[in-house]
Amino acid sequence: MKTHIKNQIISTSWASSSLVCLLLFTFSNNTHAITFQEYEKKIKNAYSLRNAVEKLPRKDIENQLREFIASGRPGRLAGSPGHKKSQEYLEGKLRSFNSTGVTVSKMEFAGVGGADKAISGVNFIWEKKGVTSPDEILLITAHYDSLIRDSKTQKPVLKGEMPGADNNATGVSVMLSMIEILNQLEIPKTVKFVFLDLEEFNSQGSKYFANSEEFKAEKESKKIAGVMNLIMLGHDTRTSDTEKKLNNMKAYSTDDAFAKPLIEAADKNYSTIKFTLNPPQNNERFIDSMAAFKAQGIPSVTFTQNRESDLNPRLWSSNDFFETLNINTYTNVFKALASSVLAWNYGVVK
Repeated sequence: MKTHIKNQIISTSWASSSLVCLLLFTFSNNTHAITFQEYEKKIKNAYSLRNAVEKLPRKDIENQLREFIASGRPGRLAGSPGHKKSQEYLEGKLRSFNSTGVTVSKMEFAGVGGADKAISGVNFIWEKKGVTSPDEILLITAHYDSLIRDSKTQKPVLKGEMPGADNNATGVSVMLSMIEILNQLEIPKTVKFVFLDLEEFNSQGSKYFANSEEFKAEKESKKIAGVMNLIMLGHDTRTSDTEKKLNNMKAYSTDDAFAKPLIEAADKNYSTIKFTLNPPQNNERFIDSMAAFKAQGIPSVTFTQNRESDLNPRLWSSNDFFETLNINTYTNVFKALASSVLAWNYGVVK
């Protein structure tokens, strides 16, 4: 079944194509590799929170990242064959997580790609309703399209390999790994994951989502806590870091009151990773993708690498591939952010 809302299409049928069914079969061997006992499905304290996060083995966290990068080879440039393959992968993967309270939808919109070419964008949405406070919602976003730019002019280059491992397969894969855990839990509040498209071309996916009639209606009728935006979570060095530190990540916020409890929860449960809240006056150039939510009065925080002292030099290049990432940091970032989401949901950290 498809429901049309202006230019928006929300698809609720998971058996719409043989391709989706094939993808579901492919994922069936590894999607639900972790299991929770009934008593583990409700987080009660910091111990049970960490136990839930640790259910997902490091190899699964790493393999999820490898798998998503591979799905869109040679790159996820909007409108390219790789971009289409990554969309098929995401839809199949998300529809395989179908526990009680879960809905999966997609939002198609008309956009513009390279050389001002008209193109269709697709935002994918995985949502799990809370059982006791379903009208309280946390949005988690990451963009899945990739792009390379000319190193001198910074103009888009519309050919060549665009693996986009750090930018932004890391953000997408952290979300997918979070979903694997949340899919099996009984959560009090609602969590909505939005996989944004066409963000590399003027943040079109986030703008369309934030300005959709569906989102505006939800904003009016429910309590949206805010948006956690995830991008570039796998680069971390000591040698090229001007501070000569590892694990010093950053959070760029439009509302520190929303961001601070999330950061504190991550630090309390996985103190190996340090997300430092950036001074507000330095944030505007780092949160372009969140501008649309800010315009709607929704607070947001972008979790990412330290862009002042240790920005990935392979950003927007054909050399942004898996082997250049710090997988130890990436794994710990996933655990820190997953614990932050669970802490918000269960009220473990106020």
